[in-house]
Amino acid sequence: MKTVSFIAASSNSGKTTLIEKVVRILKARGLRVAVIKHASKGFDLDRPGKDSWRFREAGADTVVLVGPDSVAVMKRPVTQPALEELAPFVEDADIVIREGFKLDGPNRIEVFRSGVSGRQPLCLNDPSIIALVSSAPFDAPVPRFDWNDAAAVADFIAKL
Repeated sequence: MKTVSFIAASSNSGKTTLIEKVVRILKARGLRVAVIKHASKGFDLDRPGKDSWRFREAGADTVVLVGPDSVAVMKRPVTQPALEELAPFVEDADIVIREGFKLDGPNRIEVFRSGVSGRQPLCLNDPSIIALVSSAPFDAPVPRFDWNDAAAVADFIAKL
């Protein structure tokens, strides 16, 4: 299983849009793809009044929803789980894409959008970043991909 992390200096850099395109390309190649999204401000899948919401409100530590075409697991972790702890959820994937884990993770690819992401890419000063996807050209110490070339990004990931 390959793991790659898309990061950016700020929100609205285009990570999600790029990941959508890359996932479609990798799926078209017959690969199984999992995405782990970091929601720094938290999230809630439940709606008040639904059974799963009622179970969590009652204090359940884990609620599993099972439908004909999907499964959702909602857990109350004591601490934010490490990548290794999430592995069982994505073990059937060929490629795992992580979004938003800015400070850690393997194979970090920076997404940089001019006017949104700051003055210069993080990769110019961070040797742990392995590639740059940007809307403007930069003389970067890592491979740089054009903002609109998701196929090249997918090729790069497939060769890791």
